[in-house]
Amino acid sequence: MVNSPEIPAQSSPSEASSSMSSSPSSSLQSSSSKLPPPVIPIDTRPSNIKFILTLLAFFTLGAFIAWSLGAWETSLIRVGSPSRLRPQLLFIGDSLTERGSIPSSMGWLNRLESDCARSIDIVSRGLSGYNTKWYLKYAMPVIHDEITSGNYKPSLVTIWLGANDAALPDGSMSEQHVPIAAYQNNLAKLVQTFKAIAPDAGILLVTPPHVDDEVQKTSAKTEEGPKKGLVSRSNKVTGEYARACVDTGSELDIPVLDLYTYFNDISESERNEMLVDGLHLNKAGNREMYHQLRDKISSDFPELSLKLERWQLPRFEDWVESDPWTPEESTTLDFTNVRVRG
Repeated sequence: MVNSPEIPAQSSPSEASSSMSSSPSSSLQSSSSKLPPPVIPIDTRPSNIKFILTLLAFFTLGAFIAWSLGAWETSLIRVGSPSRLRPQLLFIGDSLTERGSIPSSMGWLNRLESDCARSIDIVSRGLSGYNTKWYLKYAMPVIHDEITSGNYKPSLVTIWLGANDAALPDGSMSEQHVPIAAYQNNLAKLVQTFKAIAPDAGILLVTPPHVDDEVQKTSAKTEEGPKKGLVSRSNKVTGEYARACVDTGSELDIPVLDLYTYFNDISESERNEMLVDGLHLNKAGNREMYHQLRDKISSDFPELSLKLERWQLPRFEDWVESDPWTPEESTTLDFTNVRVRG
């Protein structure tokens, strides 16, 4: 690195050139005696002094920009944001997650986004019809790349899969079926993957909810061809997958939101009124799912729960009180000489 002599701030280029030409060595010794001499002799011609001043101006501008960014980050911290980044919540699953973003049914993800719009960012990766096998094989490579490339950094990952794995092996949707042992193994692989690519994220497993058997039977009668009369799912078998999900969470020390037990503790008529087609949640079901999720986050992820309640930036009323407009801030414009074309 070339050590340049210090240029007096009030000197003109010609004066600086004169003083440097008269005694360059004494100037270096007086201003920076502990520094080694320049590796390359300094050319003190006026044109080079102008170049040096221009270079210093660029460095000064760069330093100001860097300071401004730091000051902005500091201001965010002062108004209550511990980080420039909002918590990001990643929701993976099947249609129960995908349909959580449908406004017409007031989906549970819509509710979360509405209540926490100024606190968090939501990343939904719900894929209708997917089971754990297909999610691992086809969706996870994409999500893996999204996270490792820095597209988002989840603070919480919810894994809500199993409703399609529980499709009956001899039913109308047997193609979706995944045996229970494979289902548990797939859940474990999903958890392990997220622990590897998002080590700071909390992980929450969610069981499939209940199934309305009567609606399943009614729908089966409308099927055409060889599948006519075959139901796709049953509440009993879905419960076995829910149990497997709970057991997997226990083995991996991962919290589980047991929606199956929650809904089945409600009377059959009342819980079935929360489904739109015997499988998917309607407005009432989405409301219950949302409240159950918020309660689970509050109990098992208390630090994140606090962040859900804390806005990234304060209300504008705070600035009305502390930083209002005043007449002194007005910029007076002189329109005396402005000519308007007629």
